[in-house]
Amino acid sequence: MGQLFSSEEELSHAQDVLGEVLFSFMLDAGAVPNLRVVHPLLLANDTQGSGPSIQEQMLQLQRDIGSRAPTYLRDLIGRLTAFSDEPRLAGLVGSVVTMVIDMAYASSKPPAKSSGPSARQRVCELQELMEEYLKRCRINLNDKSKLTQDTFRLEAQLSLNLTQLKTCLLRGDCDSRSFRQWASGAAFHTQMLVHLAGLEGQIEPQAARGALSQYREDLELIIPVYRKYKAGTISVVKSHGGLSSSCEESSDVFEEGAMTGLTLTDRETGVSVTIPLCDLQTKTGRRLDAGMSDGVSNKSINLDLISSDFYAQAYLRHFFSDQGPVAKMETYFTNASGSLSTFRTNSKKANGTEGSTVSEQGGRVPLTDRSEARQENVL
Repeated sequence: MGQLFSSEEELSHAQDVLGEVLFSFMLDAGAVPNLRVVHPLLLANDTQGSGPSIQEQMLQLQRDIGSRAPTYLRDLIGRLTAFSDEPRLAGLVGSVVTMVIDMAYASSKPPAKSSGPSARQRVCELQELMEEYLKRCRINLNDKSKLTQDTFRLEAQLSLNLTQLKTCLLRGDCDSRSFRQWASGAAFHTQMLVHLAGLEGQIEPQAARGALSQYREDLELIIPVYRKYKAGTISVVKSHGGLSSSCEESSDVFEEGAMTGLTLTDRETGVSVTIPLCDLQTKTGRRLDAGMSDGVSNKSINLDLISSDFYAQAYLRHFFSDQGPVAKMETYFTNASGSLSTFRTNSKKANGTEGSTVSEQGGRVPLTDRSEARQENVL
């Protein structure tokens, strides 16, 4: 790249520009892995306002999955639908919903060979524990003593399962699905600890804060492993010759053998996006022009001379940048930690008329995630 860029600053700027442009094409095509953290309050707001109820969404989930899921998963969705009609459990259903969707997808693929327990197996166990917790909550909803015992017991089991799943991830079994499910399970576990604090009459959810702090440290260990995994799933092939239909009306004339576009593939999502050179030039040019306000040279980039590997590395650079999905996962945990640092349970109101104890509301910690909606449909 020395012939193309006269300085490290120019090279870095080119990677930023190309990475952002390539990522936008992949995002529009639904090719970006979904790393959205699904926490227990995913659907909670729908009980407050105009959106469809949780039970309606669960019924829609049943219709959408239909016969694609194994019988046991369809039965599980039916049981979760029954759970969702209890307002005091509504805030805990969201995580399990996405787990069910993920497991339906994972069950359609042949299991990978492994000398030990795989991340997929650990995720199955995690999903079972979450379902069991919901079931015990529903059974003992009006028996505080039993509910406390169940929460205490299942919280410890779920904590161990998350540790075992983390070990699988750090061992290299770290695809996007397993990574996201670990993060969602960590959020669910934190919610359980908040719930337990309320049941035990604690004003400060100290255990939840400690767990979340540990999960933030674990996240920093997992990200480099995940980056190594993603680097092996991304490939770019430059095309030469015929133009796509979107470029046929262009006035540009290409020399014989010149680059006419490229195809970016993520083998994990199974999606390939073909980008005509004219579209790539247009978006890159716009981004370069916008960069002028940042004091960066708007020198044009000869896209034909850039290697396929450079394109792939530029995409990965943006994927793991502050604007990518991994950063949003980190932001989720940072915001959650900030919320928990000032959160107090409502245990003092337990005997009041408001009925707003943590046990009744499922521990409503304001842990919210603002990930791009366009990523939600990528399994």
